[in-house]
Amino acid sequence: MTSITASPSPTRARRRRGRRLAVALRTLAVVVLILLTSIPTAWIVLTGFKTEAEYLSSPPVWVPQRPTLANYEEMWSDGGAKAFANSLTVTLGGTLIAVAGGVLAAYSLSRFQTGGAGLANWILSVRFLPPIAFAIPLALMLQALGLVDTHLGLILVYGAFNLPFVIWTMKGFFDEVPTQIDESALIDGCTSMGALVRVVLPLAAAGLVSTTLLTFIFIWSEFLFALVLSQSALFTIPVRLSQYYSEAVGLRWGPQAALATLAMLPMIAMALLGQAFLVRAMSYGALKE
Repeated sequence: MTSITASPSPTRARRRRGRRLAVALRTLAVVVLILLTSIPTAWIVLTGFKTEAEYLSSPPVWVPQRPTLANYEEMWSDGGAKAFANSLTVTLGGTLIAVAGGVLAAYSLSRFQTGGAGLANWILSVRFLPPIAFAIPLALMLQALGLVDTHLGLILVYGAFNLPFVIWTMKGFFDEVPTQIDESALIDGCTSMGALVRVVLPLAAAGLVSTTLLTFIFIWSEFLFALVLSQSALFTIPVRLSQYYSEAVGLRWGPQAALATLAMLPMIAMALLGQAFLVRAMSYGALKE
């Protein structure tokens, strides 16, 4: 017997070609979008290695012909080291306060419905207010407490301002953990705090890591509070970046670009280390029934 091999129908072949073309176009669009969004970052990084003649040149010099570290040396000795230390201190402190307080509050809202829906909605509404609405009252409060231009004052402000974000994000992850797990832990002799630390938090590890990373990034890049609540002794990287202009010498593009490159490194490192958890946080609820 002669075997007859069925050839694909023209309609099915056209569909396959159409799908391949759609995939190719989407890939091309993504590549173009990545290149376009990477141009400003690449320009900043390259400017940090240019000489003064190159970054002031017209037409602009895209790639430094004589790469130099002079901009990094000038930036580091002219306040960059202090700005980096200040940013790291207040960011770590503010993140710790926001996450520690937010986890406890989120667990209370998720398991015990503390304050009812009204309290949860009020917490969320606070996050919608613009930071400028808090700036002057917070400045007056910290001045009365003697905490203006101090690390502690800025840490407390950052922790309090990011608390609603942590509460609502972690509440969503806690809601995904079945309450029967808590009940089993309580039957086995755990307290409510023990059930949270030993059982619930390990199950919500993706949410905890992603929330911590995002909170770190929010605080690291914050500008307004650092500007209003500091004077001279304390300045963070965003504030220092705004201080590179003077009427005498103009804008120092090279050192500013060097500090901007340094400011990106911690955020890039944390994003790379926790990218799986960040994707999990961004897609929360997409697969939830």
